[in-house]
Amino acid sequence: MLTPPTQLHSVGGLTGLLEQMRKRFGSTVGYRLVIYPTYAVLDRPDPSDDRLVLAYTYCGGWGDPTSSAKSSADARVPVDLSKFDIPAAVGVMRGAAQTLHMKPSDVKTTYLIVEPATDPTTPGSLSLSVYVSSDYGGGYIVFAGDGTVKQLSLPS
Repeated sequence: MLTPPTQLHSVGGLTGLLEQMRKRFGSTVGYRLVIYPTYAVLDRPDPSDDRLVLAYTYCGGWGDPTSSAKSSADARVPVDLSKFDIPAAVGVMRGAAQTLHMKPSDVKTTYLIVEPATDPTTPGSLSLSVYVSSDYGGGYIVFAGDGTVKQLSLPS
């Protein structure tokens, strides 16, 4: 049996999280996956009501979902949230503080968001964002599934 991952900002942790998702749901399809160092939140379509979104929290296993009405952000089509280069994403995350001109020792929170890209010319592609915050402000990096940086927002 696969040991459920607990350090999710590593190659093994991200790989294991997606594997746990496949085991629990039969696929890695969803609207959005937000990954913190030790837990994650997944938004998926409600199979019994297309007006609802189910949010599952992963913390060593998937908890019971909470349900909410779809927002305008959920109007897009669910996508395969595993279609990104995991080592490249981990590399961007590990270098995020330096890229954003922040001292690694000042970082309080880092999280990764995996969601559908908004580019209408690439249906099914993903957009990844890593957010880094400290007591002195925060910033983020938006990048493609292959690790190509698309946008930086430096702390102000």
